[in-house]
Parts: sequence; structure tokens; C-alpha cells
Amino acid sequence: MNPSLQWLCINNVMQKLNVKGRSQAVVELVRMGELKI
Repeated sequence: MNPSLQWLCINNVMQKLNVKGRSQAVVELVRMGELKI
């Protein structure tokens, strides 16, 4: 995935899930299977 697209996606997740930071958003994306680390 394009890095800039990743951050856009993470920002969207932060807004949708009402998480407090990028790290929490990344955890949620991984949990949902949207992001692989």
C-alpha cells in the first residue's frame, strides 16, 4: 500500500473509531485485517 494512502486510511480510522492516536488506529487496522505488519 502506498505510504501516503496508509496515513490517510489511519486518519480515517482515527475519526471513525474515535481512537486517541495513530498507534491505537494501527492496532485497530491490524485487528480488522486491513493492515499487515
